[in-house]
Amino acid sequence: MVRIIPSPRIIPAAGTPPKRIEEYVGRIVSGTPEVSIARMVSPPGWSEPYQTPEFDEYSVVLSGTLQVETDGQIFVVPSGQAVLVTAGSPVRYSTPDGAEYIAVCLPAFSSELAHRAEEERKEPKSALSTDEQYTIHAAGPEETDRIEKLWEQLRVCIISRNEMFGGQMRKVRFHDRKNDLLQKNDDRLIRIFFAIDTLSGDDIGYCFCSVAPGSFGEIESIFVCDEARNRGIGTTLMVHALTWIKEEGGRDIRVHVTVGNEDVIPFYQKFGLHPRQYILSYPGEL
Repeated sequence: MVRIIPSPRIIPAAGTPPKRIEEYVGRIVSGTPEVSIARMVSPPGWSEPYQTPEFDEYSVVLSGTLQVETDGQIFVVPSGQAVLVTAGSPVRYSTPDGAEYIAVCLPAFSSELAHRAEEERKEPKSALSTDEQYTIHAAGPEETDRIEKLWEQLRVCIISRNEMFGGQMRKVRFHDRKNDLLQKNDDRLIRIFFAIDTLSGDDIGYCFCSVAPGSFGEIESIFVCDEARNRGIGTTLMVHALTWIKEEGGRDIRVHVTVGNEDVIPFYQKFGLHPRQYILSYPGEL
């Protein structure tokens, strides 16, 4: 029997700064609890807490360097080499200079089997592990209408925070915003990442981004609904968006922050984005 797995499942990653985990084989994406296979794209400076997993983990480094700490020793694994960490070994992975690698776990990875040090001290919040509570779906501009419900929540949030320009936002309807996004990016690539609640199947967050190869990429709109916050979903969406923009040849990344929403700036700063200019405008019509 031959089975094609058309796309990976994106798993929220432990550690900082956030890395991208693309699981092609595993408990959920392929229904194989005996093995998981994932591609890791890890930025410079990434590290995660110590863990004592119940699975053997094989890592093949494709580029960069993977650092493995265990039993008081540090092993540096460069591109072209592999490393095996057996089940029951206390281990901590990091990528001081960044790395891309393939990880194979036997049996398949799950957060319950990883036994990360910081998570052992926390009270469980759900019968599902964090990596099972939501999935990420990537789509093109043809699915723009799908963001309407979440965008309306974002619109209400912006109006409540912006006394001066809230009146203008009250006049904007989703149809207008949709047309603006699509016309503005008519000659650019568009990708929409959706966060989907595993239990309900509802969209609980999205990130609409665009890029012109060789030019700049832009986070056009990003939002996570109130009940789904503080679960790392916004971070996961940003990692997906930034990774996609870079893979498509974006040379710069831009985000516009509305007045009244400045408290999101620290969120963007952890991805290396910082304020560059201020645009002044009349709050009403001339």
